Amino acid sequence: MLTYAYMLAITCFPTVLSQWWYTTTPTVQFQVRLVGGPSSSEGRLEVLVKDQWGTVCDSRYSSRFDYIGGDLVCRELGFDIAIDIKNSDSYGRSTGPVWLNYIYCTGEEDFLWQCDNDYFGSSGCDHSEDVAIRCASAKDGEPIVRLSTTNRYNKAPRNVGNIEVFYNGKLGHICRYDSSWGIDEANVVCKELGFERATKADAPERYADSVYSVYRPNYIIAEIDCDGTEGRLAECDIDYSSNCRSSPSNKVASVTCTNKKAGLSSGKVAGVTIACLLSIIMFIVVSVLIYVSKKKKSIPQQPNQQDETQVVFTNSPSNVQQQQQMTMS
Repeated sequence: MLTYAYMLAITCFPTVLSQWWYTTTPTVQFQVRLVGGPSSSEGRLEVLVKDQWGTVCDSRYSSRFDYIGGDLVCRELGFDIAIDIKNSDSYGRSTGPVWLNYIYCTGEEDFLWQCDNDYFGSSGCDHSEDVAIRCASAKDGEPIVRLSTTNRYNKAPRNVGNIEVFYNGKLGHICRYDSSWGIDEANVVCKELGFERATKADAPERYADSVYSVYRPNYIIAEIDCDGTEGRLAECDIDYSSNCRSSPSNKVASVTCTNKKAGLSSGKVAGVTIACLLSIIMFIVVSVLIYVSKKKKSIPQQPNQQDETQVVFTNSPSNVQQQQQMTMS
C-alpha cells in the first residue's frame, strides 16, 4: 500500500505542481511584434514587457513553440495564419532580454499573453534559440498552404509534414486516398512552399503529426487533382468540402519535399553567366565604336591645297603692285 502511494505521489506530483505554478503565475499583458524581416509579416518574435522589447525562446529542452502560438501572434498583427516558425538567425540576433520560454497555448486564447508561460526573464535561454515567425493572409479567396513541421513534443525537418490548408477563414487538412493524392499533387504543394519538388507523396509516421489533432481531422479539401505543372494549389481542380470518402486507407495528406529550396540549377546558372558575359562584351565593343566615331568628328579638317595656292597667288606683292598702278592710271 505504501509502495502504491509512493508511486502515485511521484507520478502525480509534477503535474499538480505544474498546474499550480501556472495558475498562480501572475498574468502580464504584453504586445508582440516581428522584427528584422523584409516586411512586417515576418521576423524575430519580440514581446514588450516592462517597457522593454525582448525575445521568446524555443528551447530544444522544453516544449516547442508551435503553430497554435504562431497563429495567435499573426492574428494579433492583422494576418490570417503563421506559415513558418523557425530559428531567428536569418533575421539577426537580438541584444535585449529573453523574456519568455515554454509557452503553452491551447487554441482557445485570443492573445499570446493569455497562454501559460514561464516567469519573465528567467528562461535560461540565449538568443540562438529565439523564435521567428512568417505570417500570411489569404488573397482573392485562394488557399494558404503550410506544413505542420512543428508540434509540441517534436520538431520535424522543415521539408516534411502533414499539409494544412487555410481556406475561407478555416484551417483544415486534405483528405488522402489512393485516387486523389499522389506525386503530382505533392509536387505542386512543395513548389508553392518554395521547394524544387516532392520526393514522396507522404511523410514518415514520426513526422506525420499536427498541432491540431489528426485523430479527429478537420478535412477542408475532399478531393484534389493536379497535373504537376501548376505553381500553386489554387490552380488545381479542388473539391472544397469535408466529405472525405469512408475508407480504411483514408488519412491526412502529407508530403516530403526536397531539402533544397527552389532556385537556378547549375546549367541555368552557367547559361545566365555566359549571357551576361556576352552582353558585357557587346557593350564594350559598341562603346569603343561610338568613341572612335566621335573622335574622328572632333578633328578639324585641313584646307584644300589648291585653295591655299590660289590665296597665296592672289595676295602676292606683285599682284598688289599691279593693282595699284592700274588704279593710278
